[in-house]
Amino acid sequence: MNKLSKRALVLALGLSLCTFPAAFAQQQAAGGDGTWSLEEAINYAKANNLQVRQNSLNRDLDRADLNQSKFSRLPTINANGSYSFNTGSFQDPVTFNLTTQNARTANGQINANLPLFSGFQQVNQIKQNSLALEASEQEYLSAQNDVTIQVVTAYLNILFANEQMSISELQRGLTEQQLNRTRILFKAGSVAENAILDLESQFATDELNYITAQNQRDIARLSLMQLLNIPTSEAFQIEIPQIPEPDEAPVIVDGNQVYDIALQTQPAIRAVDLRLRSSEKGLDVAKGAYFPRLSLFAGAGSRYANTSKRLLGIETVDNGLSPQVVYYDAAGTRSETLYFPDISARRLEGDYPFFRQFDDNLSTQVGLSLQIPILNGFQTRIGVQRAKISQQNAQLNADIARNNLRQTIEQAYVDAIAAQKRYAASKEQVIASEKNFRNAELRLNSGIINTVDFNVIANTYRSAQSSLNQAKYDYTFKLKVLDFYQGKDLSF
Repeated sequence: MNKLSKRALVLALGLSLCTFPAAFAQQQAAGGDGTWSLEEAINYAKANNLQVRQNSLNRDLDRADLNQSKFSRLPTINANGSYSFNTGSFQDPVTFNLTTQNARTANGQINANLPLFSGFQQVNQIKQNSLALEASEQEYLSAQNDVTIQVVTAYLNILFANEQMSISELQRGLTEQQLNRTRILFKAGSVAENAILDLESQFATDELNYITAQNQRDIARLSLMQLLNIPTSEAFQIEIPQIPEPDEAPVIVDGNQVYDIALQTQPAIRAVDLRLRSSEKGLDVAKGAYFPRLSLFAGAGSRYANTSKRLLGIETVDNGLSPQVVYYDAAGTRSETLYFPDISARRLEGDYPFFRQFDDNLSTQVGLSLQIPILNGFQTRIGVQRAKISQQNAQLNADIARNNLRQTIEQAYVDAIAAQKRYAASKEQVIASEKNFRNAELRLNSGIINTVDFNVIANTYRSAQSSLNQAKYDYTFKLKVLDFYQGKDLSF
């Protein structure tokens, strides 16, 4: 084996090992047999869909905001310090004397601040963020609901395309049988050649219909795999459930009743209502800026300079006798020089260590701080106006969500009723057109009608079958939508 073949073998093994975990995960999620049921697909999409996971991160961000607003009620403690080299003239930070020499200085401080009153802004901010977190949790559930509807749609599209493939395959087989029979009749001289050409054209049309249905199936499978956030695979299969015929399970629920239930159960509605309540608290936060702010503060600090010296003591120095002239009269004409002891005091200084200086120079402070807003460029007023607009926008979002929900349910209900009626009509059409088709086969074989008339009748039969299949799955999907908004199980 040459080097190139060895490299190809290693690469193939590596790719197979890389794809094995993903394939194993898909198999486990699909119940171990690689076939996905609708319930398995929905549960997997809820946990792995990218949009759902993104909503989960948004929820985590809102949780962090809530924790931050809670911790803002705690004291803030900050420390700072500096160490510098000075040359030339500078003010000694310890003695405050102006000196001219090289020196090293340092200082350190620690400060604490505790807000006591800030117009109830902190309390309202906590409530606002708490409501925002609840809204995010409902939006996360709403994202799961959205992907659930998308999974149901893709799943039913696969089932619909599979049945279309079966219908097209059956039609193709019937046309092929008729074509073979016609070729035999042509060889026997019983029919003209154009009969074969007509049936060959119809067979090509049936083949195209089959390929079209197959392409629709593949697109639906791809859509479902993308919703599940799994790699595309030809081995991906879904479970084929037994779907009841529309005339076996007629719609008995009222659209208004579904809407009333959905208002109480749908997380999307709860989310917009929580956003509205959160915006109301946001308005209270903005109004709190009109109030004074009271806070408690405390601090401690110290300093060091290498130019400072520590006093060790006072030394008495005897300088001997010092002469002093003494006058005996007011005119200053009589004087005498006397000698007095000359004694002075001298400071004994030594090194002043760094930590000793910091300990001796330690200073502390504690007090109350009151800040009264008077004029700040109308920022508070603008902030209140913006909060009011946000509240109005949240109210509109709540109204829009309810309106969209009502329209969706009304449309699903009307579509389900229409699909049920269309199914009943299509079923009668299929029965009638099938009888006509069977009769046309006999007449074609007997030479009573030509292939053109036969193809017209056959196409009518095919169209009726497709309409029946489409009405069936359209009804099933709309019924699932109504079940979804009632909080019912979506599995078959």
